Amino acid sequence: MKKNLLIALSVLMIASILLTACGAATPEPVTIAFWEQEGDDVDVFIDSLIAEFQAANPNITVERTHYENEALRDQFQTASLANAAPDVVRVPNDFAGPFSKLDIVAPVNQLFDDAFLNQFFEGALGPAVVGGTLWGVPDNYGNHLMLIYNKDLIAEPPATFDELIAKAQELTTGDVQGFAYNLNEPFWGAGFYGAFGGWPLDENDKPQFNNEAFVNYLTFVKKLKDDGVVPAECDYNCADTLMKEGKAAMIINGDWSLGDYTAALGDKMGVAPVPTINGKPYTEMTAGKYFMVSKAVLDDEAKKDAVVKFITFMTAADVQKKWLDEFKRLPSNKEVANDPSISSDPILAGSMSALSVGRGMPAAAEMRCAWDAWRPNLEGVMAGTLDPAAAATAAQTSADECVATLQ
Repeated sequence: MKKNLLIALSVLMIASILLTACGAATPEPVTIAFWEQEGDDVDVFIDSLIAEFQAANPNITVERTHYENEALRDQFQTASLANAAPDVVRVPNDFAGPFSKLDIVAPVNQLFDDAFLNQFFEGALGPAVVGGTLWGVPDNYGNHLMLIYNKDLIAEPPATFDELIAKAQELTTGDVQGFAYNLNEPFWGAGFYGAFGGWPLDENDKPQFNNEAFVNYLTFVKKLKDDGVVPAECDYNCADTLMKEGKAAMIINGDWSLGDYTAALGDKMGVAPVPTINGKPYTEMTAGKYFMVSKAVLDDEAKKDAVVKFITFMTAADVQKKWLDEFKRLPSNKEVANDPSISSDPILAGSMSALSVGRGMPAAAEMRCAWDAWRPNLEGVMAGTLDPAAAATAAQTSADECVATLQ
């Protein structure tokens, strides 16, 4: 009897120790502050992902705050310098430039190993590399431009820009515009510049404008306007409205617009790479949305672990498949890129084909100087107040002066 009692007491003691140990191992509650700058159309979707993550990780609470693009960048920088930054942000790749220069975000290799990073396209990671260091993890890949066309007006997309020009001039009659794009925006100009062999930053992240490629690009786009291939004045809203109203045969716009055009045009919408120029691809810039982590998180092991779990979940293959299915956002994950839903969908297949000839948008801080120098000089050429050679010289001078202030 005593022996049985001792055994029972021993079992109770062991059970008590195990229960105590289990209780001690219960993760402490952690709250993550998460900022993003997506459009209103995906807020509900992101919240559903957060709810799913929290259900699987009941000790982690994610508090999402939405900002407009420029406001998020400015607020994150200000909050970081005041030691009050959110733990993680989801932002465009070019934020990596100023954030890394201010030393306010953590290098990805201090959070994730190579096994995790190997699931992504190298091309998808490249746009978040500055100074040889990766600063962000993408949950999609694209943000690229492509030719979007109305099949009621043009059955097949042109293969070359010469063909596009001829077809656009033929189709431009009455209310119909053969071709349109955002004329004075450098992001649209980058593809043309790339086709002529140029790029806004060199391998050392220095702006490069005062060259033959830039002059040739400016000359080319000015001629499109002078020859009536495009409307005399056309910005983003102009091209976008023409396409949605069925009054444009072809426009250049980005992957973010596919949902709206599908709703407006249905089966009439076609997607293809922008035609080649003199045998060279229109080299549109590519990027995505990237999770970047406040450097302060590295000093808090519990928060660091929670942030790593959150980003791992948000960039996982099954989550990227949801982005693909609901918003036609192309994945950064190699596995999802082979999903039959892409190859079997003419729109997604066309978008992926356009993405294949793109080039990662530079994230270095010098790119801001390049944009700011490029825009007014492009506008001057298109308005006829500057010739391309003078614009190239002026853009280089302006960009160099801006870069000097970054030192």
